[in-house]
Amino acid sequence: MYKVFIRNALKSEFNDFYNLVYFASGDVLDSIFLGKTKDILFSLYKNEKNLYSYKHTIFIEVQGKIAGLLVGYDYKEASSQSLSTFFNIMHTAKGNKFAIIKNLLKAYRVTGKVFPNEYYVSNVAIYPEFRGSGFGTKLMLHAEQTAKRRNLKYISLDVEKENEAAINLYKTLGYKIINEKTLTLNTQFNFYRMRKEIR
Repeated sequence: MYKVFIRNALKSEFNDFYNLVYFASGDVLDSIFLGKTKDILFSLYKNEKNLYSYKHTIFIEVQGKIAGLLVGYDYKEASSQSLSTFFNIMHTAKGNKFAIIKNLLKAYRVTGKVFPNEYYVSNVAIYPEFRGSGFGTKLMLHAEQTAKRRNLKYISLDVEKENEAAINLYKTLGYKIINEKTLTLNTQFNFYRMRKEIR
């Protein structure tokens, strides 16, 4: 029987963070960050006081190998770190600042909002060779336990409408679609906001 465990990310593990986040939402991030995705994610991951920090990342590990990740945070963290996340992005964006600001504002109208009494799953991804083994479920249940420990009422996420496998998983776990939104950048992305009440 192989060993599986979930643990906090280390500051040195950017490569796995980047690869997995890019698997999950690379097209969207590239559209927002205009070709600077890796540089911006590197800056965010290493800096503790922003929403894409290693401090908000957990990995699921199998036999000493990282199999997947989840990035998540609650309303208080989102409220206190959104501005520093924005400035961190602006510092790294350099010449593309104004176009990226415009894209970020568009994206924020559609995805990523966190409400009071809520824990938000920003990203969840499993490496292809580990998919179908229940690791995504384990990460989501871990996030739910985190939300329970913090006495939060809801756990929520945004998922692309085309990602039917993920949507079916979330429905199986008790998430419901509460609205649908479209993000138009250089291309169009359609999202469901899904939420689960924590009991």
